[in-house]
Amino acid sequence: MRTILIAHHDQAFAEQLTTELREGGYRVIDCAGPWPPELRCIRCDKGYCPLTESADLMIYDPELTGLNDLGQPYNLAVDSARAHPEVPMLLAWAPTHVPDAGTLRTIRAQAPQVHGAAREPAARLRQISELLAASSKLEMLR
Repeated sequence: MRTILIAHHDQAFAEQLTTELREGGYRVIDCAGPWPPELRCIRCDKGYCPLTESADLMIYDPELTGLNDLGQPYNLAVDSARAHPEVPMLLAWAPTHVPDAGTLRTIRAQAPQVHGAAREPAARLRQISELLAASSKLEMLR
């Protein structure tokens, strides 16, 4: 069973994704991201994230940010995508938010393997299946 990490600050949307993915046959790990007021996560403090280490695919909130040691914000999707370039990543905006092409371009400039997630559940499941299949083929070639 393939494992998908959902890192999203919108808990209602994350729960919707979790239900959708479990019904699609996937194991799901959920992360709401860093908590205020420090906005720090384990990757900030330890240099790795055990949640991303076990993921076959990651779905991130494109606006999920943390604070580095200097208190400067940074994008967690970029950080995780760069730490695991071999793991496919989708950026998913909550249904109440309009996807921002500028944010997607900015993130993809730093992590080209990142894609925008399909908005409809059935299309998103197909997209995930295709990305996982492509990732498996690449893994076999290594």
